[in-house]
Amino acid sequence: MKLNTRIRLPDGRVGTICYHNLDGIGGVWGEHTFYMPPGGFGEGLPAPEFMMGEPPLMGKAVEYVGDDFEVVFVPAAKVGKENPDAELER
Repeated sequence: MKLNTRIRLPDGRVGTICYHNLDGIGGVWGEHTFYMPPGGFGEGLPAPEFMMGEPPLMGKAVEYVGDDFEVVFVPAAKVGKENPDAELER
């Protein structure tokens, strides 16, 4: 899932994806626009408040939201220092 993708859970909460690593995909609550750090996902982005899917046996201390969600926003272009005026698509 791309940075800044927004999802809506069945309970109405909206989150923005800001974490994509070997241990999963996660985000923070609310609508945000983040800029990709030079090294990619990781340092420079906020720590996730939620993770997608089911919790592993020894997981992070975050909320796991499962796989029941709706994608409500996908970035159309890479937004970053090299392309600060990139438009985002709803």
